[in-house]
Amino acid sequence: MNENEIMMFLGLDHADIESIEVYHDFDSLIVELSLNKKEHNCPLCSNPTSKIKGYQMKTIKHSVLNNVECIIKYNARRYICPICKTTFYENNPFAYKGSSISLATVSNVLEDLKNPSLTFTYIANKYHISPSSVALIFDKHVDIPRRTLSECLAFDETGAFHSKDSSFICVLLDHDTKNIIDILPSRKKDDLIKYFEKIPKEERENVKYVSFDMYECYRSISKKYFPSSRCIVDKFHVLQELSRKVTRVRINIMNDYKRTYDKLHNEALKLKEERRYLSPDKLELLKEADENYYLLKKFNWLLFTNKVLDPNQKKKMNHKLGRYLNYYDIYDLIINMDNRLKEAVELHDRVSRFYKKETINTAKQEIEELIIAFRTSNLKEMNEFANTLVRWKQEIINSFIVIPSINRKMTNALIENRNKSIKLIKHSSNGYQCWKRFRARCLYCLNSDTTYHLNTDNNTKGGNNNA
Repeated sequence: MNENEIMMFLGLDHADIESIEVYHDFDSLIVELSLNKKEHNCPLCSNPTSKIKGYQMKTIKHSVLNNVECIIKYNARRYICPICKTTFYENNPFAYKGSSISLATVSNVLEDLKNPSLTFTYIANKYHISPSSVALIFDKHVDIPRRTLSECLAFDETGAFHSKDSSFICVLLDHDTKNIIDILPSRKKDDLIKYFEKIPKEERENVKYVSFDMYECYRSISKKYFPSSRCIVDKFHVLQELSRKVTRVRINIMNDYKRTYDKLHNEALKLKEERRYLSPDKLELLKEADENYYLLKKFNWLLFTNKVLDPNQKKKMNHKLGRYLNYYDIYDLIINMDNRLKEAVELHDRVSRFYKKETINTAKQEIEELIIAFRTSNLKEMNEFANTLVRWKQEIINSFIVIPSINRKMTNALIENRNKSIKLIKHSSNGYQCWKRFRARCLYCLNSDTTYHLNTDNNTKGGNNNA
């Protein structure tokens, strides 16, 4: 790079420069310069002065080129006030007072930290500084306060930060703006009480709808601190709980087939030693147990697929079963192999239809019928889910409310998406030790309108810490 290009990258004019020299030293680009002498006001008494006391060489790292380390060797003047004898350095356009990293580098580092997949180490290597310097830049220039509670508030937790007090963090999301309101280091009830006690009652009363999973703590906190709100339990967590019950039924049936297979297989081994064989009926039973276990093990996902299975789909040879089948055929084999599984899947499908077809006007009657259906089932797993429906009945009914401000029903889908990004921040950096830094990084990355501030002598030069 020539001198004019360097001047352009540094944002300087020839009128600002007294002398400049550009050269390479091993793998680094060195820019050695002095600024023109100017009159400065004394920071103590404001008296103008141009009297020089001396010079000091300052070394500043500057991100002119990412692939080459650039170092500014700046011969800084130190002025002295003839009135009060205060000494001070001249103003410079490169870095903050006492900093060895340029303002441009600081700004570039903070812009890159917006990307949740970039680590402190990666950014440090990119700008030829240390990871600890990147962390210090972030801590100094990013300070994000809690946002105001919204009309539509969502709770959720994720295991992205482990401390001695909690294995889960609690995420609060504004459903109106899709921004994260705050992230708390714990989801424990006592910690949530301490947090919401500090928020003014008037602000808490503005919350009209609260969405969460089936964690009892969130419901009790919502009823206590958001008295004007309606509680909504997320439909995906209800269906997830039911899917676990159906899976339990499937596993029980699998275990029955495995026990049958093991028993007949061991019997066959003993008979073989005596040069005898299983009867045709038992051989057929052994084959059936083996095949059914295989179907339940490998194709269990078909029980919960949202896709419509096409009976006319091209069939492929299944060598285990020794015939041509498509997914429709395999599903038919699974669903009809045991009445227990068929009943469990039919009840699961009924709840899925309930969420797809019902409205706030019909949900109350239909959930009562669902409770009866699950309670009268011959499966204890389905009876247990009936208790879940009773316990969360009103919150499930509330999930059918179409909220005017967002013109849709509330779910936790959006906050689950944010949780994935929070986990990405954790995994890409192999975890965080400092909670304050982790919280700030999450809010900084995930809220698009949140930015950094650049301070000089404690005065804000640019940015906004609560955009």
